[in-house]
Amino acid sequence: MMDDRNSKPTGTMEECSLNISDMKEYCGRRFEIRGCAILFVESGFATCKINYQRFSMRKGYLGILFYDDMVHFERVSSTFKCIVIMVPYNLVEETIYKVTTSGLWNFIYKCPVFPLNDKQLFQIRAWWQQVAWVTTNVIDTYKLEVLKNNIHNLLMVINSELSIVDSSVSSIEDNRSRMLVTNFLELVAKHHLDYRDVGFYAEKLCISASYLYKNTFSVLGASPKALIDRQVLAAIKNYLMNTDLTDKTIASQLHFKDPSYMCRFFKRMEGMSPQEYRNKMNN
Repeated sequence: MMDDRNSKPTGTMEECSLNISDMKEYCGRRFEIRGCAILFVESGFATCKINYQRFSMRKGYLGILFYDDMVHFERVSSTFKCIVIMVPYNLVEETIYKVTTSGLWNFIYKCPVFPLNDKQLFQIRAWWQQVAWVTTNVIDTYKLEVLKNNIHNLLMVINSELSIVDSSVSSIEDNRSRMLVTNFLELVAKHHLDYRDVGFYAEKLCISASYLYKNTFSVLGASPKALIDRQVLAAIKNYLMNTDLTDKTIASQLHFKDPSYMCRFFKRMEGMSPQEYRNKMNN
């Protein structure tokens, strides 16, 4: 791979690879990238460190990572799945140098993983389908050039989306909102077992609860409380699917005041009792 973070991968011509991964094999060890890795989260939740900064990834997030990025996954949920396309350096080098807009690279540097809105989700799914088709159906004579164009088009579309806002102030505020929400999700991942009150997270972020609500709803279309509840629900599901612990023990582990309260919470969120969910998963 690479001798250090500033070295460029070398070697013979390589192929693109496209697969679906739960990324569990990269928990505790580096996710090596030979050129460029593009990740699209289909389901679940994960936290990772990219260049020593912690980021959250969840359904609908896109990640763009390069060979000199230090990437380690810290935690992945049991339902985490992402599409990964690994683009070798020989394929992405020309594209990198063709993209001269500093705004795009500044954005990717600050936000290597970021959420997509509904319109963007539709387009990125179509892009993935096109790349998958090219990798399996286009003859080798043309495949390299077509894939180069695909990668370049993706970066240009992202740059276009960043430029749509009417003013630089709006763009800066949008990026701040995304970063604020990312920081909020990181705190939720760290503290959801002990703190489920929105006020706790607003205080940690040095903002008001109403301002936090404005940002989470703007970026993710959900309230802070809903996002906290989803994280707690995912923790309960993880216990139900991967352990034989009783409701009482799970409630204690997750710091619910009693098992009945946890069961009511779970049924309200999932539409069935914890035991019904466990039976469904086992069957």
